[in-house]
Amino acid sequence: MDDLPETDLDLTLRHLAEAPADAPRRLALHAELSRAEVFVLLDAEVAGDRMEPRVFALSDGPAVLAFDSEMRLAGFAGEAAYAALPGRVLVPMLAGAGLSLILNPDADHAALLDPAALAWLADTLAAPAPDVAEAVPEGFAAPALPAPVLALLLPALERRLSGLPGLGRAVLAAVRWRGGGRGHVLALSGLPEAAHPPVARAVAEALSLSGLDAGALDVIFPPAPAMATIEGVGLALSPVPAPATTDQIVTPEPAPGANPGLDPSRPPKLR
Repeated sequence: MDDLPETDLDLTLRHLAEAPADAPRRLALHAELSRAEVFVLLDAEVAGDRMEPRVFALSDGPAVLAFDSEMRLAGFAGEAAYAALPGRVLVPMLAGAGLSLILNPDADHAALLDPAALAWLADTLAAPAPDVAEAVPEGFAAPALPAPVLALLLPALERRLSGLPGLGRAVLAAVRWRGGGRGHVLALSGLPEAAHPPVARAVAEALSLSGLDAGALDVIFPPAPAMATIEGVGLALSPVPAPATTDQIVTPEPAPGANPGLDPSRPPKLR
């Protein structure tokens, strides 16, 4: 199935297969799974808020299959029932049921996440949102982080911030706080105040899923003059911009009889 379009999730699986013992690559898979949409093979169509995944008995225990695209699932299982849902919704469901997850089982770079890995990822995704920094900064400078840390941190932040509607600029900088404390901040512009707590949580997740300390970076949303100062000394990130503004996005109604879309705010329950 080499003619399938390559998704970010499948690319991450390929990278992990090249070095399966590499911790940063495994964490990168966890991060990508948490933000991707996956297609889960079912035994029967979703009924109401209930879904029944097809469970395979493996030597290491029962496992559920998920794919990075509908095309890949169809190539593997043909005309089969399936559910499309965010990985961050699927992971806690499986972790609570003691199941493993196999991603893209048709590929030579398939990956298995056992119950322990799913439980760890579910705990990370369920962590409470950190407080948005309220201390008073007195000065900013270029990031004072080792190159190996930046090599992990920058891609993780850019991946998590990509496609975020309304995001203007994202800049990483060292900070000196009033009272003498020092640290690092991620300064973001263009986001409404209601988005600040969930974005701060997303950044904390990105740090955790990169093997870094979530407490080592504060998220701030400075006014325009302060943002200009930070941009002058900090390191600008390059997340992929959102494809359209919110008022340009049109969500089509599902066709009658189509596989139901699953609302992340009302996830299905495993049977």
